[in-house]
Amino acid sequence: MSASAHGFIGSHLQPFTELLPLKMAMFDPHKLLQLSKMMKADFDTVKDGPDPEENLWVPAGYTYFAQFVDHDLTFDSTSSLNPADRPPQGSHIPSNLRTPRFDLDNVYGDGPDAQPFMYDSDGATILTGTNDLLRAPNGRAIIGDKRNDENSIVCQIQLGMIRYHNTIVAALKTEPPETWNVPNDLFASAQNEVRWTYHLILVHDLLPRIIKHEVLADLEGHTPHERKGAYALYTQEKRANLPREFVGAAYRYGHSGVRFGYRLNTMTRLSIFKGTQPPVVDDSLLGFDPLPTTHVIDDWGRFFPASAPGADIGLTGRVAAGDDPDPKVQLQYAYKLDPTIVDPLAVLPLIVPEPHAADQAAAAIAPDALPTYPGQDGPNPLPSLALLNLLRGNTYGIATGQSFVHALQLAGKPVTVIDPHRIVVRVSTDATPVGDDPNAPDKPQAFQWTAPPEDFATRTPLWFYMLAEAQAPIVQAIPGDTSRVFTETQLLNGPGALSQLGWVGGRIIGEVFYALLDEDADSVFNHPAAHGFVPRFARGPGGLIYMRNLLDFK
Repeated sequence: MSASAHGFIGSHLQPFTELLPLKMAMFDPHKLLQLSKMMKADFDTVKDGPDPEENLWVPAGYTYFAQFVDHDLTFDSTSSLNPADRPPQGSHIPSNLRTPRFDLDNVYGDGPDAQPFMYDSDGATILTGTNDLLRAPNGRAIIGDKRNDENSIVCQIQLGMIRYHNTIVAALKTEPPETWNVPNDLFASAQNEVRWTYHLILVHDLLPRIIKHEVLADLEGHTPHERKGAYALYTQEKRANLPREFVGAAYRYGHSGVRFGYRLNTMTRLSIFKGTQPPVVDDSLLGFDPLPTTHVIDDWGRFFPASAPGADIGLTGRVAAGDDPDPKVQLQYAYKLDPTIVDPLAVLPLIVPEPHAADQAAAAIAPDALPTYPGQDGPNPLPSLALLNLLRGNTYGIATGQSFVHALQLAGKPVTVIDPHRIVVRVSTDATPVGDDPNAPDKPQAFQWTAPPEDFATRTPLWFYMLAEAQAPIVQAIPGDTSRVFTETQLLNGPGALSQLGWVGGRIIGEVFYALLDEDADSVFNHPAAHGFVPRFARGPGGLIYMRNLLDFK
């Protein structure tokens, strides 16, 4: 197996780097548990149409495209989440079992020479099933990274990338082999075109949707040479691997954007996990089995727009949808980037692969404080995703959000520490905002801005800080009444419906993405044959590059 392969494990001695010195004083895990419970939203149902939780900056498909990207970059199965396992002086070294490159080895595996069972006889076309991934007799997907089969949406994004590759292969076969970007090498030439298209989608489509423009401004539209002086955090000497702050905190931003569920086609809308409250539905988006025909996405317009980032943020007059089905094709949005995590992620099903995390997390927290499955006698061995993220950042020794603000300030970036009064969680309440009628029929759900445990007001875990940072403009626009109470109506339109990563979370992710492309000799920024590269099919109006166009081959 080649060292550049996605499955390469090696000696497990590929430590993550650090952007800032490690934090030696760990947070109290019981306080982290308290915080994780505050972050859980109330139980909800799958909606068709406007939802107060939605974030108009980020259509829903980008949550799962970002998950696909994560599986291209990193996998850490070696770290313990138990504080007792951390050696003195923070010497524990979490390791990356993946290559820190945007090389799509989650699609290509080790390539046709090492893994010919994934490829057709031409040595370039990737095999698939009928409207599904290639699968073994036991139903497991035969793909470069098994995690890209963990739910029905990322499974179909993986399938879409494979189909796009195969479309490029077919196009190249109609051209003289000596004119390919790697002359006479069909697989490498197709692989280059797909990777370069993917790179452009990352920087022109994904990043501008999730990160504020001012945070990316000095990284966008420049050459790698011109960008050298812009890096404040992920400077060149730190690029031997991914930074642990990116892996253990910043790139976990997407967990906040996960919806309770999604509509896949005219017949099917499902929760992300199997139902645990009435009406119980014995189906969900969970994968690792052949894709049911009822899960096939009938129109990618339900998940990705054929428009530029920010094109939809001016929507007004939206009214919250009820529970009635509405199967027409309409764009679903990710939930807000904020410290609120949907109810299903508070009790993870056992199929979600988080190796060894169950025992480690249970050892770190009092067992009687763990959630339970419905109908289960004892405590659930797997706590909430929010708790796992907070524990991971703790045992990684990641510096606080405020520490990153200070580092960015020293680098001359225009960033200020969030006012502690805006480091809050949106918690549902039975209270009625001052001036509203408490007896009004169908009164909207009320919320209250609530402070986390006092320890975290000025010394905040990075993952929570960056979500609070994304939420801060909403808190400013909707401060609530004297008791900080407001209604869901205020979250549907205007500033209440918009959230993007700010200077801390956005800058970490932006610098990592651009630096990985700058360092890669084969990237769209550096490969000699990529100069002036224009994707064959993934072009929208005006030649802009969108994920929707790749999936639709336009």
